Amino acid sequence: NNSFNYVKRECENVQKNVGILDLSTFSKYEISGDNSETFLERLCANKIPKNDGSIILAHMLNEKGRIQSELTITRFQNNSFYVLSSTASEFRDLDWFLQHRKENENVTIKNITNEFGALVLAGPKSRDLLSELTNEDLSNEKFPWLKGKEIKVAGIQVKALRINYIGELGWELHHSFQDMENLYDQIMNIGKKYNISNFGTYAVNSLRLEKAYKGWGSELTGEISLVEAGMERFYNINKKDKFIGSDALKEKISKGIEIKIVYLEVNTEDADPFGNEPVYYNDKIVGVVTSGGYGFRVNKSLAFAYIEAELAQNVKEFQIKIQGEKRRATVLEDMAYDPNNTK
Repeated sequence: NNSFNYVKRECENVQKNVGILDLSTFSKYEISGDNSETFLERLCANKIPKNDGSIILAHMLNEKGRIQSELTITRFQNNSFYVLSSTASEFRDLDWFLQHRKENENVTIKNITNEFGALVLAGPKSRDLLSELTNEDLSNEKFPWLKGKEIKVAGIQVKALRINYIGELGWELHHSFQDMENLYDQIMNIGKKYNISNFGTYAVNSLRLEKAYKGWGSELTGEISLVEAGMERFYNINKKDKFIGSDALKEKISKGIEIKIVYLEVNTEDADPFGNEPVYYNDKIVGVVTSGGYGFRVNKSLAFAYIEAELAQNVKEFQIKIQGEKRRATVLEDMAYDPNNTK
């Protein structure tokens, strides 16, 4: 109960006020050079941004079309790209980059994971707080969602990315590790009047589930392609530069798939799905939960699961076995929290 209430308070404060999260463990790379855009186009299923300051979510695939890694890519000046991936993928992704750089390509790949920290500032009061520490115009018109800028916050140079994994107004602030303590202290000092609080990854899991954001290592793995994962928005089969795995994706689209992801609201009382629970339909196991938890902003138990593709298309209600008892699970067509992204 104490853990539940602690996470509940963290989530509620991010929704109502502002919270701060340390995500310095992100893997971070700088990819630059005259051919860096072409290089990334070949590696990524999504189209690489053309305009400075634009941010995309992208996925590298292998030749079988399965997901090699998930990246957040921000384009800065002079063909320089700031690339983020998961903590556990640092050397695996670096190796993939290096292996797929052609000899004649002008591409420089730097692993800068240990040079930059990352603080996430999120919540409806995050703009007010951040505005007290920078001269940058943070309005929607001047600093919209999915844009990045190099600015000064509390006199410290940061890469400010208007993106987060929790579905509230907010920024990721990427900065030199040597400035991290100073930046954190100044944000917390100004943040007192905005009721700022720290929040952690248990809260992040709850918040991202409410937004139907899929997780690397749970919904998105090396066993799955973007087709099974329902990630149609994040690949472009017809883009000019053919990417690794595109032929395999085309084949999956034309021939069909065996499993498909579903997003579920679970009717449970005091035990939420966590992952690996069996999913039933007509008393037969038809799938498995990949991740789940309680959404404190919507007061619902939520889960993702992979199930037989035909059922995923035609059936709207399943059962999940939790602690020995089958619980009704209803398919949700939209994200549970703020489906129009008005926040």
